[in-house]
Amino acid sequence: MKIRIIIIVVCIALMLVVLSLIESFSHNYSDAPVESDLIVMLGGGDEARMQKAAQLYLDGYADQVLITPVVESEESTQSSALAMEYGISEEALILEDEAISTYTNATITIDIMEDRGMDSALIVTSDYHIKRSKYIYDKLNDGSFEFKYISALSEQDGRWHEGSDAFYIWSSEYIKMWVYRMGIYWFSE
Repeated sequence: MKIRIIIIVVCIALMLVVLSLIESFSHNYSDAPVESDLIVMLGGGDEARMQKAAQLYLDGYADQVLITPVVESEESTQSSALAMEYGISEEALILEDEAISTYTNATITIDIMEDRGMDSALIVTSDYHIKRSKYIYDKLNDGSFEFKYISALSEQDGRWHEGSDAFYIWSSEYIKMWVYRMGIYWFSE
């Protein structure tokens, strides 16, 4: 009898692991952009995030762009200089330099939106990062905000799974997603 229970528990655990692995490959989610109060460009990734944020700004989807975090250096893909180079006006930029993770990106974004009386935002990030960003922004949102998640595809690599570092991206996001699901955000920082 004990062996049957052990076998059943092991089979259930294996099924959960397999389902978790299958679910981990779906990172292709992206909303259609809608007019919003704010465009939020999440730092990290490559220049495609800034290009997409600038394109949305120039297309009139929002009057302000938050870069979280801003990193002011010539090589940075998340600097105010690069934003202005792509056509975002200096007056439209909201710069914050304290975020150190997707979790802190979300908490700071929500604080800024509350302080400025904003209700909606387009969250711009890489396609592989959409799932985790959506998870944490939606978890922290108390229903006060409408977020849309916009995927910025790298011009060089295309979709995340087509690049040479696809396994690294998948494994990194898989681990980070489970860290977030377990609520130990400090671990990812």
